[in-house]
Amino acid sequence: MDDVDVLKYLGDRARLVEREIDRWVPTFEPEVLAKATRHLIDAGGKRLRPCLVITACEAVGGRTEDALETAAAIELLHNFTLIHDDIMDRDEFRRNVKTVHELWGEPMAIIAGDALFAKVFEAAAENVRRLNLDGNRITELFDTISKASFEICRGQAMDMMFERMENVSEGEYMEMVAKKTGALTEASTKVGALLGGGTPEQVKALGTYGLLMGTAFQIQDDVLGVTGDRKKFGKPIGSDIREGKRTLVVIRALSSASKKDKADILRALGKRNASEQEIEAAIHALSRTGAIDYVSEKARKLVVEAKKQLDSLPESNARDMLSALADFVIEREF
Repeated sequence: MDDVDVLKYLGDRARLVEREIDRWVPTFEPEVLAKATRHLIDAGGKRLRPCLVITACEAVGGRTEDALETAAAIELLHNFTLIHDDIMDRDEFRRNVKTVHELWGEPMAIIAGDALFAKVFEAAAENVRRLNLDGNRITELFDTISKASFEICRGQAMDMMFERMENVSEGEYMEMVAKKTGALTEASTKVGALLGGGTPEQVKALGTYGLLMGTAFQIQDDVLGVTGDRKKFGKPIGSDIREGKRTLVVIRALSSASKKDKADILRALGKRNASEQEIEAAIHALSRTGAIDYVSEKARKLVVEAKKQLDSLPESNARDMLSALADFVIEREF
């Protein structure tokens, strides 16, 4: 299965999810809040996480329509985290548009994120009512969403702390990424399996798949942040360097860089007004250390481990698509 097939699949599922999102985040008063909550949603995005909800549901024998409200809920949760993340990182662009706080200010952006978070539970509650899920599955579904939300907060706090730390280990970084990014993809596949009637073993395996895949996704983002195309990636290349992010690329490079390369990296790291020449010099230094290749290979290994989790599932088109989606996260350019 090639990237064209995966992108078509994502696009088809995205349209289903977006129709569902329109139910839960319609036009409302005050209009300014409605516009702020819809801004990033309407700007696009891969819709990978809600797609994982639906595909995991199908992979254990469920139907597409069994998971739509919760798929929308997961996408709303994701967009809530992006709005708040952009405030904390002082990012100006997301998905090639101005960020919510840049357009409406930080107070309104905070409220917009909070509003999306509230809608998460309303949408998921409608899903479990419609399916008449048993009590244990309902409890596990909401427990999964709640715990993922808490882990995302922990991961974001760690990420912010790392910016002020001189030395961050690879292990510390991997723990942070598993929380900040992996927790939501883990939740996506777990709730999908719960909605589809998966066995406890299948729910666990799909959760592990989601965690590993999401971690690989973030590591690949670190690579794209210094090697990608801005128009495809959706935000300026080198922005992580300007923000002082201790990405795995930076951590690995600093551990093995020559004196000159280390100086080039540190000169730009955390310097928000770094010139394009300084950013370019830092990126060249990162590349010379072999850190970019190392991180790309680490992401690939995580995907291999993620795909092994699918062995416990029956053969199906949905299982094949989960395998293809795992490959996609490390082969993508955006």
